Amino acid sequence: MQVRLVKEGKLQKQSLDGDFRNERYNWVQVSMRRSHWTGSLFTAHVENLDKLLDELEALAVSELPTARLYEVVVERLQLVLSAQAVVLLFPVAGSGWLPLARSGDATAEVPQELARRLGHCRLGHCRLGRSPEDTRQETPEVLMGSVGGAHWFACPVRPGHFERGCLLTWLTGPITGNTLAGLLELQRAFGEVIALRQQADWEAFIDATWGAAQEIHRQLPSMGAYGQAANWLTSELARVLGAARVTLMTLSSSGRPQVQAISGVPQVHKQSATRRALEAVGAEVCRRGQPVLRHQSGPPSSDPRPVSEMSADGSFANLIAVCLDRQTPATEENGPAAGDSLLVIEFQSHAELVSGATRLPHLLPSVAVAWHQHVRWLRLPRPVRRWSQSSTLPRKLSPTVKWIALAVLLAVAVWIAFWPSRLVIEAEGAYEPVTSRDVYASFDGFIEELLVADGDHVQAGQALVQLRSPELELKWEQTRGSARGVEEEANSLRIAMNQLPPDSSDLLSQQSRLASKVAELDIQLQSLQEQLQLLEQQRARLKLLAPITGSIVAKDLQRQLAGRPVRRGEPLFTIVDQAGAWHIRLQVADRDAGYVLQHFPLAAAADRPSNIEFCLTSAPEQRYAAQVTWIADHVENRHGEGCSLEVRAQPTDVTAPQSAFAGAGVNAFLECGQQPLWFVWCRPAVEAMQRRMWFYQQQRE
Repeated sequence: MQVRLVKEGKLQKQSLDGDFRNERYNWVQVSMRRSHWTGSLFTAHVENLDKLLDELEALAVSELPTARLYEVVVERLQLVLSAQAVVLLFPVAGSGWLPLARSGDATAEVPQELARRLGHCRLGHCRLGRSPEDTRQETPEVLMGSVGGAHWFACPVRPGHFERGCLLTWLTGPITGNTLAGLLELQRAFGEVIALRQQADWEAFIDATWGAAQEIHRQLPSMGAYGQAANWLTSELARVLGAARVTLMTLSSSGRPQVQAISGVPQVHKQSATRRALEAVGAEVCRRGQPVLRHQSGPPSSDPRPVSEMSADGSFANLIAVCLDRQTPATEENGPAAGDSLLVIEFQSHAELVSGATRLPHLLPSVAVAWHQHVRWLRLPRPVRRWSQSSTLPRKLSPTVKWIALAVLLAVAVWIAFWPSRLVIEAEGAYEPVTSRDVYASFDGFIEELLVADGDHVQAGQALVQLRSPELELKWEQTRGSARGVEEEANSLRIAMNQLPPDSSDLLSQQSRLASKVAELDIQLQSLQEQLQLLEQQRARLKLLAPITGSIVAKDLQRQLAGRPVRRGEPLFTIVDQAGAWHIRLQVADRDAGYVLQHFPLAAAADRPSNIEFCLTSAPEQRYAAQVTWIADHVENRHGEGCSLEVRAQPTDVTAPQSAFAGAGVNAFLECGQQPLWFVWCRPAVEAMQRRMWFYQQQRE
């Protein structure tokens, strides 16, 4: 079935910076198959969609409460799409999503999945250092998925801006490519209705209370005590958001929320039921890692009884609880931490809750930054804060005294900068025995039998592995067969030569011919026998013997090697002599190799021991002494991990571990003389500038 909807309208919108723009939107051709959509309003009453959208646009600019408008929009959208559920989600900066309107049976897993997949984009504002255009390019136009057999898709209320809210729809059937475009166009049309009301609410907020919101940022730094700042912040937020009560809580080191201030309450009693109820809401935020939304719609038109404003536990029936300090989307694994602040914002009605929730994405990010900075400022000692805010001390000093003090400070700074300091080069390496040998496969083939196990102690010459080489066996059989054939042929020729008739006229020529043939076969037989001896020697080498006395070092030798094919020269395992001497093999980075090569030969010429310190990576608190015994004369790039210089050192400390596992990680510290303190601190920057100047000079030459 082909459905063609053409709707042209002209909407006037206002962005946050006050610029106006006119936007025309068209409903393009929608192609859908007759499936689970059959009988829905979308297929049966296409001619009523234009009228429905016109009515919703009229409601968006009317005096209808925002909460009721959102409910009407999601109900109509569910009816049009014959969807299982439709939810209108609004983000709270750094905390998660709030379902402000719902129609149908929806699950809580999808908003969490939606927040996770949009984790790269900050909710409520762009990422630091990014423009809104960059963020819009990163944000997808639509997200899709499935949960428990139900398929869902979400698109933003404003195209490309999930941080302004989104419509989330559950469908009972799969979403095909033929229907996706039509669904998106229809859902975006309903989103335009919500965007109209958002724009009107935001303009009303700017006109009425934006000045009060800016006053929070101006007055908060003047609060000299934490309690005073907390009480003032909750009172101002309650006034700006139109809330009945705002509560500020902080998380203790044990992760338990504690009430710090409640708007309109000078002093909060610790044993009050309301405080316990609010702390329970804060604990729910910590446990879920998501904002908590409690709300109730107004009574139906047929039920004139008013809805109660208060819950049984003493809190309001309509409230929002969020984490104030968090600037990134939170999850169950990445929830609020000790020291974070929580806000519980309570409203008298559901309509006021929806109105306040739409303001949170615009207000909370800046308030969170201002509160976080002010709390860090209040953590400083009071004398330090008073001294930094004092303006009387500079007025008492004359310009001469100021210049003298500045010169003295500059001289002290220069003296400290040129104070000699130790230049210590840090390198990584391995702690291993001096005597170690690798066991390699001698021929191509496979391992027929393993004669040792992991960690076995073996003696030099002991059999370790029995290899089998089918290629070598085939050569041996062929050579032996050829030798037998040559030997039999030579014997038959000898017999034939002895049986020649003596009275034959060509007796001599036949004897000469057969004798030369026998001599040729003897030479060929001798060559084949030498080949057999060589092959016998090679067969004997199929049994691998221990080159030294030591212990087998391997990882799960039986599973890794038993019955496995191997190639000639492939390393199988290592034998180390743990009872002998141990040494350290270090890999000094190429950028530090010059200091090492320059210092240690000079130290040896001056009869000073070239000592270093090292520690095992598994026990960094214990350091041992060692002496450099060998330094490579060139830099290598092993395994593509970067250029490095190999340095070997012998432990000299009697307390150095003598039975550590072979190949244990080591961090070594090589003292390479003394340099000015400023050079030790700024060495990477100095070396980068030197390289840049050197290349620049080479280019000029």
